[in-house]
Amino acid sequence: MTASSSKTIRVGARGSKLSIAQANSALEILRSAAPECSFALEIIKTKGDVDQRSSLAAAGGTGIFVKELESALSRGDIDLAVHSAKDLPSKLPEGFVIAAVSERGPVEDAFISINGLGLNDQLPGARVATGSPRRRALVRLFKSDVKLVDVRGNVDTRLRKLKEGRFDALILALAGLQRLGLQYHVTQIFSPEEFLPAPGQGVLILEARADDKAIIEIAAKIDSKPDHAALTAERGFLAELRAGCSIPVGAWARWEKGKLRMDAVVIDGEGRKQLKAAATVATPDEAEDLGRILARDLLEQGAAELLKHDA
Repeated sequence: MTASSSKTIRVGARGSKLSIAQANSALEILRSAAPECSFALEIIKTKGDVDQRSSLAAAGGTGIFVKELESALSRGDIDLAVHSAKDLPSKLPEGFVIAAVSERGPVEDAFISINGLGLNDQLPGARVATGSPRRRALVRLFKSDVKLVDVRGNVDTRLRKLKEGRFDALILALAGLQRLGLQYHVTQIFSPEEFLPAPGQGVLILEARADDKAIIEIAAKIDSKPDHAALTAERGFLAELRAGCSIPVGAWARWEKGKLRMDAVVIDGEGRKQLKAAATVATPDEAEDLGRILARDLLEQGAAELLKHDA
């Protein structure tokens, strides 16, 4: 037993129901993979949890859900942090590493409506709620006659607002709904080939201090190497594009017939135009290059102008 595994390993997470459910899922897998270790959950309140009124961009965009967790890691208050991968900036601050990537959950977005109808069957003027610029742009692209409503708050809060009639429909990540046991609310599951997910959607990651080799070794026991490679491609795409969660982009990497395929899109925020690219590579070592190649492809197509317009 290492020095680190002889003590309780503190795993930090945000305080929302979804974050706690995700962290407990990671803890369960960790305890099974490293039975010689003791693990404890530590709740850390983040800026993204405190400010639930501002849009994601106004509240600080990429990183608002992770900075306090990284501060706790840096101070040594926790040993690992559990994040939704799509909340993580494309470049980690110096001194931190992704120690493990979970087996990926569903990548799809889910549509939930009061009337039980899908997006395309909604009447003109129906109010569709989402806090995601990507989802807003995609809705405008596929169903331009609905009215988009910005929404923040945890999953329960959003579902309650839907039930109260503050809007007619809501779009959420299917993975989060499943982790909370709320998938029975879903009216429609969007095809990920058309409604490309956010980079990292459905993935949980464990972040650690780069110099804590013992903790990294323990976390690595639950690393899903295929999903880690896919996430690396998607994060490489974001890094090359210099985009975050406040920009309407989508990317989905997955293994098909032994090769890593990735589709990516940049969308005009008004849903008037989308630029797409796709490519494959043969090995996990090429994953980051795959993402960067697709980003450069889209930039050559004119993505920079779309991103500038929506920044």
